[in-house]
Amino acid sequence: MLTLGDLLARARAATPAFERWLETAAPDLAQQLRAEAEAEGETPGRFARGAVAAFDRDASAEAWTRLTGRLHAAPDPGLVCLEEMVRWRLATSRAQRLEEA
Repeated sequence: MLTLGDLLARARAATPAFERWLETAAPDLAQQLRAEAEAEGETPGRFARGAVAAFDRDASAEAWTRLTGRLHAAPDPGLVCLEEMVRWRLATSRAQRLEEA
């Protein structure tokens, strides 16, 4: 089982292994991440790293509560953290684009 640190190291290196792992672990998330990263002119790895940083900096107490609540029963806590943080950034990015339109 990979830790969040392992996942971020793979994302930081922007290795194909990160994208292959994400495609296997969470195919729907991988597709959404690729599409949003492309829309923002980023690589999927950079988008994932940005999601973690943005979540840490800007997520509400409710978002943190949801994340920690999911961790208690998670068979793969690293995936849960990454998934929750990326999904949060996906929602945030879409909302910002709608506001700008």
